[in-house]
Amino acid sequence: MPDSSWIHSGTPQTPGKMHNFMTWLKNHRDNVIGSLVILAAAAIFGIWVVIHHAGLRETAWKTLFIAQQTGYNGNLSEAVKQLDSIETNFANTSARGFAVLTKGDILFQQNKFQEAEAEYSKITAAGPKNLLPFALYNLGKTKEAAADLPAALNQYKGFLTAYPDHFLAPEVHYSLASVYELSGNAAEAKAAYEKIALLYPETAWAMMAKAKTTPAQKDTKPVANAAATGHQAAKPQAPAPASPAK
Repeated sequence: MPDSSWIHSGTPQTPGKMHNFMTWLKNHRDNVIGSLVILAAAAIFGIWVVIHHAGLRETAWKTLFIAQQTGYNGNLSEAVKQLDSIETNFANTSARGFAVLTKGDILFQQNKFQEAEAEYSKITAAGPKNLLPFALYNLGKTKEAAADLPAALNQYKGFLTAYPDHFLAPEVHYSLASVYELSGNAAEAKAAYEKIALLYPETAWAMMAKAKTTPAQKDTKPVANAAATGHQAAKPQAPAPASPAK
C-alpha cells in the first residue's frame, strides 16, 4: 500500500490562481458577459469605420481624377465644382489637399491670381505637410504672375530656406534669378544664376543659367536684307506666366 494518497492529510493547500480566477468569473459572470459584448461591438464598429473610411477615400480619389480630366478637357467651371465637393465632402481624406492645389492651378491658368493665391494659402495654413513645398512655390509663381515681384522674391527665398534639398529647389532658384532680372537687379540675378550652375552642375537648370551669364556670340555671317527677302523681324512677345508646380 502506498505511503500517501491523493488526499492531503496535512495542512490545507492555498487555492491556485486558476481556481481563484474561475471563482471570480463565476461570481461576476454578468459583468464579464456585458464587457465582452461591449468589446465585440467596439471591434465591429472599428472595422466598419475602417471600411467606411476606405470607401470614402476611394470615392474622393475617383472624384479628383474625374475633376482633373474634366479640367483638362476645357470644362473648367465643372471641374471647380467637383473639386469643391471634394473639399466639402471628403475633407478628412488625403485627396482634399490635391483638390485644393488642382483648383489653384485652374484659377492660375485663368489669370485669377488672387483666387489662386487663396487656394494655395489653404495648404500653407493647414497642410498637409507633404504638399506644403508645392503650395509655397505656387504662391511665388502667383505673386510673380501678378507682377508683385517683391512678394515673389520673399516666397522663393522662404522656400529655399525651408526646403533647400527639395527636388523643386533648382527650379525655385531659377525663378528667383528670373525675378531679380525682371526687377532690374542685374548683380543679384547674375549671382543667382551662377549659384544654380554651381549647385546643380549636371542639370538643365544649370545649362539655362550658364546661358544667361555667358555673353552671346555675334554671328559674323552676312545676313540678307529683310526688305529684299520679304521677311520681317519677329516682334518680341512678353513670356506667358509659368504654370505653377504640379
